[in-house]
Amino acid sequence: QGAARSVKRALPYLITTIVGAIVSVIVICVGRVWTLVETREIFGLLSNAFFVPGVLIAGVGLIIFASNGGAFYMLGYGMHVFIDKFRRDLSKRKYKDFYEYQEEKKKKKIKFGFLLAVGGAFIVLAVVMIIVYYCI
Repeated sequence: QGAARSVKRALPYLITTIVGAIVSVIVICVGRVWTLVETREIFGLLSNAFFVPGVLIAGVGLIIFASNGGAFYMLGYGMHVFIDKFRRDLSKRKYKDFYEYQEEKKKKKIKFGFLLAVGGAFIVLAVVMIIVYYCI
């Protein structure tokens, strides 16, 4: 049971890392690394290849953090009210007011720490590559 628990905890990190690696490979392929001659150019491309997924992944984590804090509650409630306007029976609305919507959303927090950790790791790799780029 302990091994299953640790695998379950590591799975979001692993999946996010694989997605980041795929984005890195795409950036490397778009940058046509095989055409680069100088080592300096290769490290510049590698810096970009790690920075892009790092910012994307960490950015999603920060948006989830803001959402968990309630930054988008009013926008979400507005969408629910707008969609409810097209219902035939308005008594079947899911939320009767904003307070009820807000309390329901407070119960549903999304985990985001793994996104910040993996995104931060990619950004650190990008910084290391850019340091090597400027030191060569």
